Amino acid sequence: MQKFQEDFIDLAIFAGALKFGSFTLKSGRQSPYYFNSGVFYTGEFSNALASVFAELIARKIHADKFDTVFGPAYKGIPLCVSTSMALAKKGVNKPWCFNRKEAKEHGDKGNFVGAPVSDGSRIIILDDVFTTGGAKEEAMAQLQSVAKVSFPGVFILLDRQEKDSEGKNAIAEFEKKHKTKVYSVITADEIFEHLKGTTHIPEAVLVDYKKYKKQYGV
Repeated sequence: MQKFQEDFIDLAIFAGALKFGSFTLKSGRQSPYYFNSGVFYTGEFSNALASVFAELIARKIHADKFDTVFGPAYKGIPLCVSTSMALAKKGVNKPWCFNRKEAKEHGDKGNFVGAPVSDGSRIIILDDVFTTGGAKEEAMAQLQSVAKVSFPGVFILLDRQEKDSEGKNAIAEFEKKHKTKVYSVITADEIFEHLKGTTHIPEAVLVDYKKYKKQYGV
């Protein structure tokens, strides 16, 4: 792992974004760990996350390969705005955009806030985690409903490395379907490897993770 990845795990522990135990996910799966980016709500935490995303983007895609930084509502909204600012500090000035859950019927009507969505736009998507990719697919369909856009990359904080409901590699299927690439700051395996032997993860949780991975992991 790179230092920025290790620093991100330590930040997630410090902020309380990463917890271990027994948690019921939106998918109904019973997980031995839970990641909640919603606790990164201070200016300091937001700045740290934006720096992590900007570092990942800079490592994975050249600035001339994308036009807009997009965040799906709701957690993706602060991510895209703050990351756009962090990229600007690196000399990469890209606009941000996010979607509304419901179209606005007055004033600047429409589904999106920020940079215009137009034909030919190359949009990178930022989000916190990838389990099945449902929220990202909804946002992509919404964007493609108004313009002929492409998606050079999807950037996430955590790849849970799980199968979809059909037992297939969720990210691999997503990449194939949408002709894009998913890049993560960290994976579930990297989290457990980095924290193994520390007081952060009880031995029982490690056992549960192995069982969880055997059932749902790719």
